[in-house]
Amino acid sequence: MSIWRDDPNAIPPWNERPKCHCGFRTWLQVWTDPLPQGKKGCRFFKCPEIDDDFKACTFMQWIDTRPLGRVSFKEEQERRVRQQQIRLKGKEDELKRRRAELGQREAALKIQEEQFQAREA
Repeated sequence: MSIWRDDPNAIPPWNERPKCHCGFRTWLQVWTDPLPQGKKGCRFFKCPEIDDDFKACTFMQWIDTRPLGRVSFKEEQERRVRQQQIRLKGKEDELKRRRAELGQREAALKIQEEQFQAREA
């Protein structure tokens, strides 16, 4: 089992995140609602395409299943900061992936353009 599952501050590598029903790698989130009881602060995976009304993909998978008990205000603030960091890291990873794809597409288009120009000459 991966080390990141045991460390509540760790962020799982992209390739260890499950894929949702849409085929995307999921995002790591931290549950902030008081219900269900005992889940506040627990981590879970969710579809990156999900909207707030669950109208899109509804994939969700818990990582932390044990209740965390009472949480101090400071711990709650730290958890919220971690959640924002997790969200930002996921978005950063997605941007890197899309930039790499765009670079590959640009290279392919450049090759096609060169081939076209060679045929025209």
